[in-house]
Amino acid sequence: MTCLSVSNAPVYRAATKADLAQIVSLELQLFGDHGYPDFFFRQCIDCWPNGLRLATLDGRITGYILITPSEQTDLAWILSLAVDTEFQGRGIGWGLVKDAIASLSEKMTRVKLTVDPNNPAVNLYLALGFVEQEIESDYFGPGQARIVMQLRRDRK
Repeated sequence: MTCLSVSNAPVYRAATKADLAQIVSLELQLFGDHGYPDFFFRQCIDCWPNGLRLATLDGRITGYILITPSEQTDLAWILSLAVDTEFQGRGIGWGLVKDAIASLSEKMTRVKLTVDPNNPAVNLYLALGFVEQEIESDYFGPGQARIVMQLRRDRK
């Protein structure tokens, strides 16, 4: 992985309503019809004000992550991670995951996510310390397998 230079380092922050158009544009570029609709992102900002987090370079959104609490008080879920194709392989995804996990309360000692077994992001998650828990062959429906992964955090 090639990391960005310090002089061109991304800024990580919570999303705001002013970011919605860029977030939706990125979502459509990466996921097309399979992506989240625009109203979902608007509701994310209301429901999880610190959970929809961005990476920006010179005001341009280069990626986002959505991390949310679970009903289990020690568990958060990463529901989505997206990095603009122009910026993939440059440490943006790594930074987003690290930033999102750092934003959690210390009582959240576990983070889970699901990922397509063919998605290269599996390697990113493994490098960050996530471990495979199981593979569900029909997670999103027939033939839509996902690996369920978990990271255990030390209490601060």
